[in-house]
Amino acid sequence: MKKKQNTWKVIDILKITTDYFKDKQIENPRLNAEQLLAHVLDLSRVQLYVQFERPLSSTEVSLFRELIRRRAANEPLQYILGETEFMGLNFKVTPATLIPRPETELLVEHIIETVKNSKNENISIIDIGTGSGCIAISLAHYLTDCKIIATDISQEALNLAKNNATANKTNNVNFLKHDILMASKFPVDSIDIIVSNPPYISVAEMNDLPNEIKNFEPEVALTDNKNGILFYDKILSLIDKDLKCKFVIMEMNANLKDQIINIATKYGFTDLEIITDLNNLPRILKIRV
Repeated sequence: MKKKQNTWKVIDILKITTDYFKDKQIENPRLNAEQLLAHVLDLSRVQLYVQFERPLSSTEVSLFRELIRRRAANEPLQYILGETEFMGLNFKVTPATLIPRPETELLVEHIIETVKNSKNENISIIDIGTGSGCIAISLAHYLTDCKIIATDISQEALNLAKNNATANKTNNVNFLKHDILMASKFPVDSIDIIVSNPPYISVAEMNDLPNEIKNFEPEVALTDNKNGILFYDKILSLIDKDLKCKFVIMEMNANLKDQIINIATKYGFTDLEIITDLNNLPRILKIRV
């Protein structure tokens, strides 16, 4: 982005940044430009539109240039901003965790529906691989009577999730460091609902991911470094052994639907439901245990 004038105005810097992002093939270039500039100026995007003629200081321009550089290098917008929205709530995000995605809201919405349809009180839920805590904390926010446990192998992720729980004023989530792949059992003896959005990208698929995912988001949260079904096999095998549970509801890789269903049937689960997303892709596996 080359400076053409002594003073940049909001409207001018947005236009040139949008054009620059288009050249760099950044998806939604105008939206990215607006969000980055709003972040620098500590304004909402709506406020930008009523301050189009506002001049930027040299310090503001310098800060904005640095954010543009990072975004043009494919660093995810959410990591640059340090936050994102999920289920109407605000979550801090860092490279220690996956970025919460709109597709995962479908998982949360379906669990909320399942709980409300059960008409039971004090439902217990465990979230395996909580990351930023977006699933567990959203459930805690909308299901205040539920008791929720959120586990993760990463202490850094758990620390972030705890901060997100505090920021969103939820107090019905307990966070626990737990490695499900190395475990011989769940950290509880009984639970009503198991939920997970596990690492489900196979090694073969990793190279095909966009650069801003594979080069920036934590590999441990993306892939099992094998065939993408390792976590499903482990979780369902532990239920098969000794865990008392009513439902298992997991996000899944649409490309691995058949393999995941085969795992479920291998462990004797027969009451299966596949829920598709807005693109009509199989997104959620729901098992009634």
